[in-house]
Amino acid sequence: MYGNGVGVGLCDMATPVVEHVPCQKPAPRYDARMAYAVFTRDVAADSAYLSALAPLGLEIVAMPLTRTEPPRDPGALTRALEAGGHAAILIASARGAAALIEAVSGARIRPTLPEVWAVGPATLRALVTGGIAALHPAAAHDGPALAHELIRERELAGLRVLVPRAEDGREEPMAILRAAGVTVDDVIVYRTVTAPQDDPALVRGRDLLLADAADLCVVFAPSQVTALTALVGPLAQRTTRFAAIGDTTAAVLHEAGVTNVAVATTPTPEGLANAIAAVYPPGR
Repeated sequence: MYGNGVGVGLCDMATPVVEHVPCQKPAPRYDARMAYAVFTRDVAADSAYLSALAPLGLEIVAMPLTRTEPPRDPGALTRALEAGGHAAILIASARGAAALIEAVSGARIRPTLPEVWAVGPATLRALVTGGIAALHPAAAHDGPALAHELIRERELAGLRVLVPRAEDGREEPMAILRAAGVTVDDVIVYRTVTAPQDDPALVRGRDLLLADAADLCVVFAPSQVTALTALVGPLAQRTTRFAAIGDTTAAVLHEAGVTNVAVATTPTPEGLANAIAAVYPPGR
């Protein structure tokens, strides 16, 4: 009985017409005709990686799984430089180079630096661009190799070496120096933190990997392997090929279940491109 007092039977009621609309899935964030390489780091528009991989026809998709933040004690490196007394400075990353440049410029009196040893061409370029002369042994492709070269080329037993480094960085370079009788002053100059999984910058790369639509996933640090697994699940279940910027990162990928990893011959855009060219396109 409706409010107007007129009764209406069920048979008298008009049956509404319901039009069936098929459920539409959201459009994919990729073009199936394209070849994609997901990078687990940010990639600037003028990055050398873009030009190095361009001949392979790969579109680079940045998925910055980690980012760097200032150290808990921002003035520690400047104080170490002002105190002086070091026979050498070992710089094992471009980020470490940036920290050294910043500390030198922030000192009350510009310090006289000892020899600065750089781990690779990118780190060397960063130092030179920042006005700091540096040495780069050709055989030094990572921190441990740089430490070995330093103690091979210089008599440092009983002397002090300054090592600006990441909070969660590798301990091997310091251990190698200490085993040679060197007093190591290691100073934390940055921290690596994992990006939150709901970070919009991760969405496109994550979707490509989960859909197995990425031809390659390039990993740039061991810490990123853990973050990548948390984001897309067990890496062994992905059909995407993997590449690593160096042997240490490749070893962590192997531990995560990835059997085949293309490893950069040197930790540079050119070295990475050479490694990828050996396995891509498929069938090589």
